[in-house]
Order: sequence, then structure tokens, then C-alpha cells
Amino acid sequence: MTQPTQPCRVALYARYSTDMQNPMSVEDQFRQAERYAKQQGWTVVERFSDSAISGTAGRTRPDFVRLSEALHSKAFDIVLAESLDRISRDQEHLAGFYKAARFAKVEIHTIGRGKVDALTLGLSSMMSAMFLEELSDKVRRGIEGKVLSGLSGGGRIYGYRPGTDARGAPVKGALAIDEIEAAVVRSIFRDYAAGLSPIAIASRLNEEGIASPSVGSKRKSSGHWKQNTINGNRERGTGILNNELYIGRRVWNRLSYGKHHRSEKRRSTLNPESEWQITEVPELRIIDQDLWDAVKARQEKQAKRRSKIASTDRNHLSSGQSLRRRKYLLSGLLHCGLCGGKMTVAGTGKYKAYYCADAKEKGKSVCAGFRGLKEVRASEMVLSALRSELMQPEAYEAFRESFRKHLVQSQGAAEDTLRLHDARVRELETKHRNLMLAVENGDYAPAIVARLNAVDADLEEMKGKREEIVPPTVELPDDLPELYRAMVSDLAASLSDEVVAGRAADELHEIVERVDVHWDDEAKGHRLVLSGNLLEMLRKSAPSDLDAVRDNAIFAEVGCGSSQPPKSTMHSS
Repeated sequence: MTQPTQPCRVALYARYSTDMQNPMSVEDQFRQAERYAKQQGWTVVERFSDSAISGTAGRTRPDFVRLSEALHSKAFDIVLAESLDRISRDQEHLAGFYKAARFAKVEIHTIGRGKVDALTLGLSSMMSAMFLEELSDKVRRGIEGKVLSGLSGGGRIYGYRPGTDARGAPVKGALAIDEIEAAVVRSIFRDYAAGLSPIAIASRLNEEGIASPSVGSKRKSSGHWKQNTINGNRERGTGILNNELYIGRRVWNRLSYGKHHRSEKRRSTLNPESEWQITEVPELRIIDQDLWDAVKARQEKQAKRRSKIASTDRNHLSSGQSLRRRKYLLSGLLHCGLCGGKMTVAGTGKYKAYYCADAKEKGKSVCAGFRGLKEVRASEMVLSALRSELMQPEAYEAFRESFRKHLVQSQGAAEDTLRLHDARVRELETKHRNLMLAVENGDYAPAIVARLNAVDADLEEMKGKREEIVPPTVELPDDLPELYRAMVSDLAASLSDEVVAGRAADELHEIVERVDVHWDDEAKGHRLVLSGNLLEMLRKSAPSDLDAVRDNAIFAEVGCGSSQPPKSTMHSS
């Protein structure tokens, strides 16, 4: 007598690609597969499914990975799917799954074609690959046509909302400026142009409770601003500061995207500039050209500094550490005339002076050192040439125009701040109404009442601040010439203020490459040897309040150098 054969055990697999498709698709696939299995006399023992995941993904499909691992468990004899492209559209993944199934002696069947063999697998893989390539080309052509006709190629762009036609009906691909988000964009550009770092800007936005661009998108995010969201990549055009749409220029096809063959993560590559599609859309401009140019100029300076640091940095510091805002006007410029090492500021108050860092920290065997040079005196000596140049009529007119532009920009900034303030008030009023409605409907939970009180307090505080934010009238002060003259006459003090010292130091580094400090025994003072464009200005101005300009050097009398401070006040800066 022969033993009765056991019915084949079947594992079902179903998948649908995007969250725009019907989730019931999985249940439909299971229902058809169960009907087919019943007709064959098979027993369904397990079900696997992946929802809203592309068929080209492999390691990122949890149940596909689980099914692949279960092949060797001998828990089932057959894997059944609606079609092979449900298992995978990727030739490599499908071939790997087929090989693993054959090794585990598990058959693969589809509802439409039955048992899958090598020939069926090869033809199906080839057709799937051709389908994906053709689909990609069609999508790309469609997006290119939209962009060339002045519409958006897709994706959310911070600062804009979906556009409408004359009747107010939404137009697919059209954009319109979102005034609230546009105000945030302008504030980011102003802050960066004023010298704030991307991380400082991100911190301000998070402190003010402004939602980041990731809010409302499909990405998993905390909703907080990050420095990379602002800074991005200048070459690739990513980040708020590099989006040319803000100046009314749409750039498409700058980047190409594809999945990495190993990590399966989406990667971008920069296309040649000749392949970019650029269209002018002036109605979408948010940032004026002067502000855009100021930001680009600062980015260029930062890039030069980063390149210079990378080529000369012996300490192997990160670019973030090396690009920190300079604390003093001459930070990084002064070098010891004996050993060539950097000079650092030590001391406090009136004893604050530059000393050779190697002599101070490594001892006389490395560098003998010399008397310190007062930080204030060093700044005065180097800036003396600038004072003479800034007293010229042309310099004052340039300052006056710059001051006027600053007032106009300040008014624009105040208007944007007021716009954001009013939007925040409207948001709080909506929350207040909803909480009041909940209380009126009988919800007296302590958490609801506490939240209502907190919102009420925030609302009162915000309303009270409105008058302080109202934009000022743009008027130049009557005593502007006197203010300018006073500022220039005490230039060292003006530029040493901690609010502007960092930016002033950056500008000074553009015209001064290096200052070597020597001690002159005959002159009983410090001698400064300059390298850079400032030397020519010094020769022209030859300030009388200093000793002289001789060859490439400035001399300082001994009385203006600083004596050695008490040891208790010595510290590195």
C-alpha cells in the first residue's frame, strides 16, 4: 500500500507600490491567491505582505526580507504571488530570491503562469527592467515639459504654496508665494548676510517656534530646523541659501537621482551645467538681488577660508572648529618674528596683549619670546591706514548710501517680523477658540484647563509686543556726518566691539595676509611687518601719530607696548 501524499504547504506574498494605491490591493491579492491554492489542493500556512513600498527595493521591505529568511525554515513548500513583479521588479533581487528558493527546495508559483522556471524568470526580469526604464523616461519627459512651460517639477518648496487660476481653482504645478514662509526665508538671508552662522539661525528659528520645511511632508522629522537645512550644498543648489527660485530663477535637472546598488538608498549626482534647464519666473522672486549677492559673497569668503585652512591646518581641526567667528580684530594674523608661530591674546583688561604662543606654552627652548604687544595698540597700528582712507568724501558717501540701504532693510525686516507675529497670534487665537469650545462642551480635564491658561497667557503677551514691532520710518539722522566722523576717529574701538569684531576681522583678512611682530632693541618697541594690500595704503597715509612706515614695517614706541602682566592674569585666548 502507498502512503497518501501530504498537501503542499503554501506561503503567500502580496505587495503594492505607493501610498497612493488602494491598501485593499493586498487583500485582493491574498483572496485571489487563496482561491488558486484551493483549486490546486494546497494549504496556506503563512502570509507575507509589504505596503506602499516599491518593487525595486529589497532590504527595505520588511516582509520580503522575512520571507527570504523563512525559505530555509522548511515551514512551506511553495511561495505563491499574483505575479513575479509582486515579488520584485529588480533583476538582481529576483534572481537572488530564485536561487535561494531552489537551494531550499521551495518552488515559486504565480497565479497567471504557474510554476516559475529559469526561462520564465529571465523573461519576466527583462520585461520588468524594460518597464522601469520606459516608465522613468516617460516621467522625466513629462516633468521636463511642465518645467519648460513655467510650472513646478514637483515637490514642496519652502516659501511657496500651490497656485490657482483667476477663478481661484488650483492649477497643478503652479506656485504662488506664501507670505508667511517668505518672511522666514528673508530673515534667514538677512541673518546670514549679517554674519550669523547657519546653526545660530536654526537655533533662533527653533526658539521662535517656527516649523521647519519638513513639517507636513512625508519625511520623518522632529520638525526642528537644522543648520544643513539652511546651508545645504552651494554647488548642488540645495538648502535655503542656495535655492535660486528665491530670485525668480527655476533650475531643473541640476541633479540626477538613483538608488545605490548596495545600500539601496537614494543618491544624487551633479549633472553637467549644459544639461540644466533654467527658466525665469520673476513673479516668484522673494529675495532682492543685493541681499542674494551679499549671501553669495559671504559663502565665497567662507569657501576660501575653508580651502586655506584645509591646506595649512596642522591641528587637523574640523572645518566647523576652524571657521568659528574670530574673537579679536587681528585674530589669526599676528605671527612671532622669532619663531614664526602664531601669537595669542593673554591677560585681562588693560593687560590684554599678544604674546608668542610657542614661547608661552613650550618654553625658551622653542622660542625666547619678547615683550607683549597690547591688543588695543596692535589694532590701532594696523587700522591707522584705514582711518585716513575713510575720511575721504567718497568713503563718506559710500557709507551714507550703505546706511540708507541698511535702514530700508531694517524696515523690511520689521515688516516680516510683524507678519510672522500676526500669524502666530492668529494661530494662538485658533487654539484658544478650540480649547474654549472643548471646555464649553463639558471637557474640564485639568490638562485642557492648564493648556487653555497657557495659550491665554501667550496670546496676551504676543498682543502686548505688537507695538514694539511696528516698522520704523526710514529717515537718516541729522547728525550722521558727526556720527561717522566719531566712529572713524576711534576706528579700533568701533571695530573691536564684540558685535562686529568677527565680521570686521573677516574683512581685514581680505587685505592683510600676515603680520609678523618683532622686538626692536634699538627703537625700544615693536616692529610690525605686513604682507598684503594694506601696505600700499599705509605708505600713502603715513600716519603721524605712529613712528613711521619704513619699507614693509610699522614701528611702535616702547611706551605703547604692554609690560608683562602679573602671572595670575596670564591665560591663552
